[in-house]
Amino acid sequence: MKDEEVRKPRAVKLFHCIIGLMSALTLTGCVTDTPTPLAHGSPNLLNFLADGKTTQEQVLTRLGQPSGSFESGNILTYRLGYNPQSHGYFLVEREGRNTGWPTWSNASFSLVLVFNNADILQSHSLVKVNQ
Repeated sequence: MKDEEVRKPRAVKLFHCIIGLMSALTLTGCVTDTPTPLAHGSPNLLNFLADGKTTQEQVLTRLGQPSGSFESGNILTYRLGYNPQSHGYFLVEREGRNTGWPTWSNASFSLVLVFNNADILQSHSLVKVNQ
């Protein structure tokens, strides 16, 4: 129990660092690639996420491989687009995966998921990355 209590503040600090990093990346500017057509999106894509209940396996089954993984897989990130017509979110492939630094030009949000040692979702946040 004490290990988990010690680990929680560290995970929360790392969560805040990731949020800060994503904000900084947003402020550094974006390369405007040719936009891809809007995906339909689903307003219910993230409804299954429940802190203290959702397992990491459920997330991987529903959303697939994350665009980022930190702290030995205890923190996962996903790049999401948003379709205002359907009010729905959709997964966005990471540009530049094999060619260098990603541009984030096709993503509107970053979904940050923090899991505890038992692979249960501890907290999640949807961070806007593009205006």
